[in-house]
Amino acid sequence: MSRLAASRDQLTDALEGSGIRTATGGRFAAPCVLVEPGEPWIDRDSPSPRVLVRWKVTAIAAGTDTAAAYGELAELIDQIDAALLSLRGVSLPSWGAPRDITLGNVAHPASVAFVLIHTAEA
Repeated sequence: MSRLAASRDQLTDALEGSGIRTATGGRFAAPCVLVEPGEPWIDRDSPSPRVLVRWKVTAIAAGTDTAAAYGELAELIDQIDAALLSLRGVSLPSWGAPRDITLGNVAHPASVAFVLIHTAEA
């Protein structure tokens, strides 16, 4: 298994193990967290034999009422952060301000963070 697939599996296993609905693409329903490659996906700036893999994590609220959705989004982010703490060598990310994304023609507040995972060079 590639180091990229292994790091994604490590991340999604931690999220799903904490009871968080997780998607890596395709069709999905809120509330959930969407895990996609970040930019840059792989960073080799350090002289270490390890590389840094970046994953874009988008927390998506189910509610469409702004006040209620923001509360739901805040709880989801807390759950995601708790799941990330179970991963060795992963620091808690900074979360972006909520912005609407459209799912099935309905806008849902969502917040984006980038999770960095150190992995061995292939």
